[in-house]
Amino acid sequence: MHTPPSASPSSSGDGGASIEAARAAIGAVISWYGRQMMTARRAGDQQRLAELAEQQQACGEDRERLSDAGPGEIARITELYTERLKALGADED
Repeated sequence: MHTPPSASPSSSGDGGASIEAARAAIGAVISWYGRQMMTARRAGDQQRLAELAEQQQACGEDRERLSDAGPGEIARITELYTERLKALGADED
């Protein structure tokens, strides 16, 4: 499993996380939800599938907001999604 990069300095030199790191972290979580959705679909678990789809959609919305986010918000999102990925146990898939 690919683990997203940790927060790295942005190219603007402001010491915050880069937008690329934030996108990578969100993308890894979206991928995790996608794999879980396939499993739920195969199992016929419609409730789980709906819950996962809702979570995945929220991730996509966060990814869209990155384009308007300032350095502090980008760093917060990167940290949030890096921690979420760890909590989901994505490295164990």
